[in-house]
Amino acid sequence: MTETQQCERCGHELVALLRPMRRLRWSRYWLTGFKSLFTGSMRICHQCGAMYSNDGTLVAAGAIATDAERSLDVYRKDMAHLRNAFLGIMIAAGGLASWLAFGPETFELGRVMLIGALGGGAAIPTGYFARKSHVAGRELRSLRRARRAGQIPGKAQ
Repeated sequence: MTETQQCERCGHELVALLRPMRRLRWSRYWLTGFKSLFTGSMRICHQCGAMYSNDGTLVAAGAIATDAERSLDVYRKDMAHLRNAFLGIMIAAGGLASWLAFGPETFELGRVMLIGALGGGAAIPTGYFARKSHVAGRELRSLRRARRAGQIPGKAQ
């Protein structure tokens, strides 16, 4: 690491690793993150995911999720929540239509059809957001594979 604290791999500026236990939680470097709480903060590169120790040596290349991965993961989770919300509308409409059709009172066909149409109409946004979530998940997996393989997105070769 140079005096200007730039990444050796891609040349971007290094920043201090905040919340090392949370960021390294599901990686094999969680113990290194725990040690950094006592030995001094680690530095990371948001472009390529490289992690540097307090004294400037490269600990791991591609260990930390990049900014692109983190923003794509948030987008994927948002799309999944929207999908689940519309799926809940479909389930509720199905239950209500069943109650109206087979409940203790006589049913009006117009009401049952309206509730069924509401549930069926919720299928369109459910499918749309499910597709968006699926595509974002696939792209996120490809970004993670590229980071772990050492292929830095946007790096001039």
